[in-house]
Formats: sequence, C-alpha cells, structure tokens
Amino acid sequence: MKKFVSAIIAVATLVLCFTLSACATKYVSHYSATTMKTTNTSDKASISFSSFSGTYVMQLKNNGADEVSISYEATLGEGNIKVYYDYNDEKLDLFDIATNGSVDSKTEAFTGNKTVYVIIESDGKCKDGSFSFTLKK
Repeated sequence: MKKFVSAIIAVATLVLCFTLSACATKYVSHYSATTMKTTNTSDKASISFSSFSGTYVMQLKNNGADEVSISYEATLGEGNIKVYYDYNDEKLDLFDIATNGSVDSKTEAFTGNKTVYVIIESDGKCKDGSFSFTLKK
C-alpha cells in the first residue's frame, strides 16, 4: 500500500510540474504606474500612462506564414525607455525614447507563425507616455 501511495504522489507531482511549466511565459511584466491604460489584441497593443517605472510586456500573434512587420508610434514626456521585440527567441532592439521624444516607424518584414513579444523597459520613473504597436501583413 505504501508503494502505491508513493507512486500516486510521484505521478501527481510530475503532472503538476509539467502543468505549471507549460503555463509560464517567456517574459514577465513588473512595474509601478499611475493612470495606466493598456490594450492587447492579437495584432495590436498599446499602453499609455501618467507615470511608469519597470518592465511591461505585450504579445502580438503572427497567425500564418505571411510576412509581417511591426508598425509603432510612441511619445514620452519625461524619462528614458528602451523598447525591444522578441521574435524567434532573439531579443532585438526596437527603439529608444527619451524626454520629449517621439517615434513613428516600422520594422523590416519577417515571417513565421510565432508570438512576437514587445518589451518596454524604463531606466527609472517616466512620465506622460503613449506607445502603440500593430502587426502589419
């Protein structure tokens, strides 16, 4: 009977470990913010805030084999923020923005059926920011 109970516990532990690891995301948001508004659909994501400090992660989905690019716009009142994107397990620089800065551009086209992560990282407290990203086919 002891062996049977031990086997059940071992199987339950393995199932729990695999279940928890399958739900883990690649990047984790950790931030403090005031008056923050976010949206995130499969092909569009945005964030605006009065103040922000930390890291915020958004996911865009490229469903299919079509070529896509990330179109983006950003403004920042005060502070410094670096924005990255991850595609095919490589974290790439997207743009940097500083006090009173604005950006309006897009990436070169890429292909594949993947999740594209957009990572916003501040190097301190930032104020009056607005960022939007769109996956364009």
